[in-house]
Amino acid sequence: MPITPDPGIKNIIIKKDLLGRVTSSNQKILRFRIVAEDKNRRSAYSPIFSTQSSDIVPGVGRIVRDQDSNTILVNWSSGDVSTQILYDVFIGFDSATPAYRTTTGSTSYLFLNTGTTSVRVVVQVGSINPILNTDLEIYDSGTVSLV
Repeated sequence: MPITPDPGIKNIIIKKDLLGRVTSSNQKILRFRIVAEDKNRRSAYSPIFSTQSSDIVPGVGRIVRDQDSNTILVNWSSGDVSTQILYDVFIGFDSATPAYRTTTGSTSYLFLNTGTTSVRVVVQVGSINPILNTDLEIYDSGTVSLV
């Protein structure tokens, strides 16, 4: 009978796409906690590790305005980012710099037209701190006239 070093040790593999949002430099952050199973209330946190995320390749998208319901629908593709599951959406009206609006798990977003004459939508990889960053950009509609 072979002797194992410790039968209670478990190896766990966490896939990169499950690590969540990226930093502004397109890195994934990981920190874990080891908890003893014997319930002696001892645990230890690991150091913080970072790993480079997948390269971001800009996708394509389009804006569709529905005049009957006064809504704007934005659709985009995720480019070659196969591990990307969250997107930050930034919207700017009337030539204003786009501001953070939401984080979504889908590749489309619907919002109301608030009586403005133009809109610009920027979609980025979901990040820890959602600020405009061209390095994380997936889709930029440019300024689109609504009149």
